Amino acid sequence: MTHDKPVGRRTLAALAGGGALAAAGLGPVAARAQQQPGWPTRTITLVAPYPPGGTTDLSARPVAQKLTEILGQTVVVENRPGAGGSIGAAHVARSAPDGYTLLLFPTAILTISPHVMSLPYDPAKDLMPVAMVSVAYGVVAAHPSVPFRDVQGLIAYARANPGRLRFGSAGNGTITQLSGELFADATGIQIEHVPYRGSAPSLTDLLANRVQLLFDSIAIPAIREGRLIALATNAPTRNPLLPDVPTMRELGLERAEAIPWFGIAAPAGLPQPVLARLTSALEQALAAPEVARTMEPMGLTPTFEAGEAFAERVRRERERWGDLVRRIGVRAG
Repeated sequence: MTHDKPVGRRTLAALAGGGALAAAGLGPVAARAQQQPGWPTRTITLVAPYPPGGTTDLSARPVAQKLTEILGQTVVVENRPGAGGSIGAAHVARSAPDGYTLLLFPTAILTISPHVMSLPYDPAKDLMPVAMVSVAYGVVAAHPSVPFRDVQGLIAYARANPGRLRFGSAGNGTITQLSGELFADATGIQIEHVPYRGSAPSLTDLLANRVQLLFDSIAIPAIREGRLIALATNAPTRNPLLPDVPTMRELGLERAEAIPWFGIAAPAGLPQPVLARLTSALEQALAAPEVARTMEPMGLTPTFEAGEAFAERVRRERERWGDLVRRIGVRAG
């Protein structure tokens, strides 16, 4: 877990401000009143740009509940699905930068979508990365009707039956799409992409055998229940929920590795005092055991990273996914 608390400037500003107020003859009560940012004083909306029940939604809800306790104001999750998450993201990008409208976003919103979709906003300019909140153990899940039980069998079947296999995703331009495209590119196979309006409906169709594959941690509970099979995990280490399932690296497919994460962003221009308090509250929330317990069944791990370290991660991954999109020609449509 990475900790990068952007409180240094706030502390320095408070010290400097206190000295200036003292010099002006103001007492400590007046000083506190002028330094208090006054946020939050009303309900905060945390927009999840996918339907309820998916991994984005399930990252948002325990965080919102804990932030409500820490901040003393209600934090509500509002699902605004559609267009690969860009409808909800655009709503937040157009909102006032006052800390009352925030975005719980999956990796793709700030790193992949700009390369594959025409967006009504500029993710690099209109949204401010605040903090990472969770990392997902991706999994390659398959319907039990498929005639293979491991990645080698999948590759052999796909090569012998090009285009016969379909994989679902949370939508065009999402990391669940790019994970499948990356796997196909690394293994030299053809699998047809079927986009949905979020992870939950893609899982529904995998269970119904309308698609045969999913590259998404949302499949983990169904795998543990025996309703789906797991072929590989998409992380550097084995998933403790699926200890017998090999990683891409163990299978010699490190090039196919894609690690999804989720973060919170705000409209660009969020005031520094609000940013500092929000970041501090998020660090507290993600350290809470109950948040980890809620996320764990979905293969999610609370993970805090903020400040320049998180902003640099977003920039680095935007470049990485952009290179992939240009190389293999992924398109949103």
